[in-house]
Amino acid sequence: MKLKNLTLCYLYENIPTKHYGETTLKWKYKSEIRMNVQQDIGELDVNSAGLIDFDKIKVRIDYDVNLNKNDGISFKKLEIDEEGYAIVAPQYKVVSKTKVGEAITYQCEIYHGE
Repeated sequence: MKLKNLTLCYLYENIPTKHYGETTLKWKYKSEIRMNVQQDIGELDVNSAGLIDFDKIKVRIDYDVNLNKNDGISFKKLEIDEEGYAIVAPQYKVVSKTKVGEAITYQCEIYHGE
């Protein structure tokens, strides 16, 4: 992939924590990496009302990175507290990881919280 097509992405790990019986998600900063971000929209992205769903993106890279399903991706660095967790959640959450040949495609959706 050409460098001009790459976007700087910040990766966050999803860590569920229990506090008084309630599970909440905390986002721990992992790393930053340049990836190819695209919004592939086709006929299958149209919902039953006929509207296009713009909440999905695809992120591609030529080599394996430490990014798994349910991890978070943000395009700006989030503020980190003293324990190393992000104060607000990342913008996107990884839904699936597909490897075809050398290329890995991560499908992401906008994360709206719990």
